[in-house]
Amino acid sequence: MKHKQRLINRVLYLPGIIFLALLCVQITYMNGYAHQVHNKQAKSSVRDPNRLWCNEHNVYEDECFICHPELDAKAEESSRDPNRLWCKEHGVYEDKCFICHPELKPNNSEVPSGELYCEEHRVPEQECGICHPELTASLIPGKGLKVRLASLESAVKAGVITISPNEDAPPVTHNVLCQVSYNMNYLARVTPLTSGVIQKVLVDLGAYVSQGDVLVEIASSEIACAKADYLTAIANETLKELIYTREKGLFEKKISSQRDYQQALAEYQVATNTTNTRRQQLLNYGFTAAEVKEIVETQSSTSVLPILAPFAGTIIERHAVIGEAVELGDTLFSLADLSTMWLELSIPEYLLSSFKIGNTVEASFSSLPGTKLHGDLIWLASHIEEESRMLKARAMVKNPDFLLKHGLFGQVSLLSEQINRVLYVPVESIQRFDKKSFLFVKLSDDLYEIRRVVLGNRRDEKFEIIEGVSIHEKVVVAGSFTLKSEFLKFRLGEGCVDE
Repeated sequence: MKHKQRLINRVLYLPGIIFLALLCVQITYMNGYAHQVHNKQAKSSVRDPNRLWCNEHNVYEDECFICHPELDAKAEESSRDPNRLWCKEHGVYEDKCFICHPELKPNNSEVPSGELYCEEHRVPEQECGICHPELTASLIPGKGLKVRLASLESAVKAGVITISPNEDAPPVTHNVLCQVSYNMNYLARVTPLTSGVIQKVLVDLGAYVSQGDVLVEIASSEIACAKADYLTAIANETLKELIYTREKGLFEKKISSQRDYQQALAEYQVATNTTNTRRQQLLNYGFTAAEVKEIVETQSSTSVLPILAPFAGTIIERHAVIGEAVELGDTLFSLADLSTMWLELSIPEYLLSSFKIGNTVEASFSSLPGTKLHGDLIWLASHIEEESRMLKARAMVKNPDFLLKHGLFGQVSLLSEQINRVLYVPVESIQRFDKKSFLFVKLSDDLYEIRRVVLGNRRDEKFEIIEGVSIHEKVVVAGSFTLKSEFLKFRLGEGCVDE
């Protein structure tokens, strides 16, 4: 009976328990909803007011790839590897495009998966000029791209003709006028370093002197005072040294005070500095170390100042006269080393590209028949003369037997910078793409290469090739239209496509 009563009580309590459970679930849901609303409100309160908000997808407009799918494409393009080719048709890297390159499929073991190969043109993908003409912009001189013709007979039908580059000696390219001048790096204006009166002149105009030779002697009261000050400073330094030595001994024996010792040390240091200053003053006047030593040994305070030659050369000007008073900076002599001379050139505008520093020149003079001197171009001006429209330039030549004279006019023949023989190709073989020079080189009957080259001077109907091709290669000189058409197929809408 009791058991039955318990069952009845449980049945009566069951609706209440279910009601309480449902009430708890509802309370939990409402709390979660309120929390989400609070988070959204908090997030909206920190949004950037300068950026548009997509209410539909709850993100910024410039980050909503659903409303703006073009943003996804731009992000994908910017993240591509610039060192890997991209297949625009199928939207994958070329080395992963199994449609354009079935040999890359994992089941295909004939071609290694790491290599790209253009099956259509039978050349490596990185060298295929038909599929990837855009690679010409990055070519360096001597490198090129392959161009495969449709058949072995295509070149014959198109009238393609090839020849080997011509090898020839560099010619004399241009002649310009010149004027001889002194080498300014070895030209000196000899001036006194103090005022005085010329007492003796030891050289004359045209004399050859060696470095250190005495040119003139000047009597100057400043020199006498400088010598006397130096001798006085030496005597004072000697006295201060003796006093310092005595005070040091007394101080060590604790007979003299520390103050007397320090004062003697300071006076000795001042005397030493004064002596060094007076000695340097004599050196600045032009006395050598040996002459300064002689002044001390002889105790001489004469007023004579010798003027020495700064380097070996020839006296080309003389203004020194015995008894004349001179001031600091007055020119007494002009000294020049005539073993080398400068040639001052005037180059017309149309020849600017032919002249480079380091070119070899040959100079000849009508007043010196049969004499030809060789030298190097050492300087080019940075501007054109407004009146003459000429570019100033300078060459340096050796002057054996001192034949060249300052002011002499002559003619300079400018030789090619390259001493070795150079290669030439016909003008019609040169192709221009993206403002760069190229030519077609034959590799086989149906395979050619468009190669980057560096051009030199033009000689009649030929261009000098500085870099990019060798004498043993075959260069296309006629029928290049067919090769150019094959090369430009991609730009016309063709190239590697899925058939």
